[in-house]
Amino acid sequence: MPGAYAPARAPLFKPSRPARDQPKAMSLTRTLEDLTRRYLPPAGARLAKRLSVGARYRSQAAACREGFRQYGDRYPQRVLFVAGLPKSGTTWVEKMLSSFPGFHELLIPEVAGHELATGGSHDFELPDDMFGRFEGMLVLTKMHTHGSAHNAEVLRGAGVRYVVLFRDLRDVAVSNYFYVCNTPWHPEYPHYHGRSVQDGLILFAERTLPAYVEWVRAWNANRDPERSIVLRYEDLLADDIGCLRRMAALFELPGSDEQLRAIAERNSFKSMSGRRAGPGERLELPAQGQAGDWRNHFTPEIAAAYKQILGDFLVEFGYERSLDW
Repeated sequence: MPGAYAPARAPLFKPSRPARDQPKAMSLTRTLEDLTRRYLPPAGARLAKRLSVGARYRSQAAACREGFRQYGDRYPQRVLFVAGLPKSGTTWVEKMLSSFPGFHELLIPEVAGHELATGGSHDFELPDDMFGRFEGMLVLTKMHTHGSAHNAEVLRGAGVRYVVLFRDLRDVAVSNYFYVCNTPWHPEYPHYHGRSVQDGLILFAERTLPAYVEWVRAWNANRDPERSIVLRYEDLLADDIGCLRRMAALFELPGSDEQLRAIAERNSFKSMSGRRAGPGERLELPAQGQAGDWRNHFTPEIAAAYKQILGDFLVEFGYERSLDW
């Protein structure tokens, strides 16, 4: 949230954050996730994930407090809030924003609990006191929460600026299928495990797609245009440095154009995947695949089912010119 700005006493930008600077519990959580993916049955993996939430939050909060202690007087905006539709590049954006020293990811435990209980956090309602908990911290929080009137009002009341991020929902459906099938602790794993891609896409249309359409429309209707920007995953692919400039301007993050370009290049698709994104590729970071990957998996039957739900939406938001796709 806004605070008094003081000129930096030392160069604020640093090219990378060494691995030793990462919170220990966060590294432990990633290790546990790898182990559970390999060795635990799905039910055990979900239990392990649930048990790790508290430790991870405490570690993240400690890192955010330490970041504030070192850099808190150097940033006008002390909370960087990203509301992203699942599988739409939120990790990519997080990697770029966390390059500004002092900022660490923080996810409140209620979000993880809601996701484990309901299968997703795209309908999560922000606690009224959420941003009051971040006093004395530098916080980067990315969430999948929707743009309800309540959530927009919580953000407005706290004076928090934010980025809204989404993607072609056909590509979201494909990326979601492969991610869930590879994540035993995901609440939706039992529904997708063992299904073909095409069966999984139909399942997504039945279980999730209408809510994701509403997610985008709600943010479009309720967000504060003076305190937020909208980015699409396709924008990141086309012009990541341009998107980073917009985010830096929104959050009043310092850095020369050369420094911002270095952040974008270090966190580009090619840098994090080791190669350029090709048609149909499904890579874990920064997102799974190239824009338009859905064409490699949609059959005429799947396309017909999706047109019934989001045909008008795709035209409305500029992804298609007509229903002829």
